Amino acid sequence: MAADKWYKNFMALVIRPYRERDLHQTARLWAESWRSTGLDVALTASAAELYADNLQRIPREIGAGWDVFLAFDDDRPVGFIAMKRPARQLDQLFVSPEAQGRGIGRMLIDFAKRQLPDGFWLRTAANNRRACAFYEREGCRRGETGRHLTLGHQTVIYHWP
Repeated sequence: MAADKWYKNFMALVIRPYRERDLHQTARLWAESWRSTGLDVALTASAAELYADNLQRIPREIGAGWDVFLAFDDDRPVGFIAMKRPARQLDQLFVSPEAQGRGIGRMLIDFAKRQLPDGFWLRTAANNRRACAFYEREGCRRGETGRHLTLGHQTVIYHWP
């Protein structure tokens, strides 16, 4: 699959498929982004612990069917998404803390909409107001709430379209 390119505010953003050599950068970006939410559940482990867990989890999830794409600003990863196509699930969408507020999340969700044109669902922490507002601005419909199966915090399901 060819890389998608966008140009915004003189920033060249490229979205391309994950490669094995991206493991360490992706694990770090994910850990830093998750912790940047400030949610209690995101702060129970240190950044180093999350990074180590992500080093194990990413290959396991890819083996179980994740399609992962990274957003790069030049050669620096600034965001990623992970999809489970058969389930029509957008499983992860994270933007690095220093790149937040620059439209990268919107570019990633637009990319997901093109990849899953028949629709998708996603789950986010119910008390992550910033993420909830983002998904609602991007046309996702708020659905049911429940407990996260492994972490135990309250979540909300969103559907697009």
